[in-house]
Amino acid sequence: MLQVFLFDNMVLFGTAFCFIYIGFILLLPFEISTVILLVLGFVTGFSIDIFYNSLGVNAASATLIAYLRPFWLSTITPSTGYEDVRIPALKVMGFGWFITYALPLIFLHHLSLFFIEAGELYHFWLIIKKTIFSSLFTFAMLVIGQNLFYNRDRLT
Repeated sequence: MLQVFLFDNMVLFGTAFCFIYIGFILLLPFEISTVILLVLGFVTGFSIDIFYNSLGVNAASATLIAYLRPFWLSTITPSTGYEDVRIPALKVMGFGWFITYALPLIFLHHLSLFFIEAGELYHFWLIIKKTIFSSLFTFAMLVIGQNLFYNRDRLT
């Protein structure tokens, strides 16, 4: 709901859009089932599509990052795993780890969203520019939101 009512109109210079709703998918527990993760990704994106009247663009992109998240986590997880950590949050894992985890997934979400929305490669460089700036903007809002509202003791 924050995405629909607050972040819908938050656009920087007509290029950087904030899609804070993907934070919901990124911050789900490590142990979540893949099927539940995919369903939550789709439902989250679809609910945004209903309010934005965007014909499944957000559902497709959110489902894509929900699908890629377990693979990306297995790639960046050390061989010993994570001790006593349930949620991939900034205050628990640290900024360096969080940027390695979240920024590529945010970038892929935005890239797929803007390419599907454009429907062609004619505006390739505009799509790349929107993807880069929107990814940085969304990441910054996720970092600010976690620093303001997440309590480290509650997360572990």
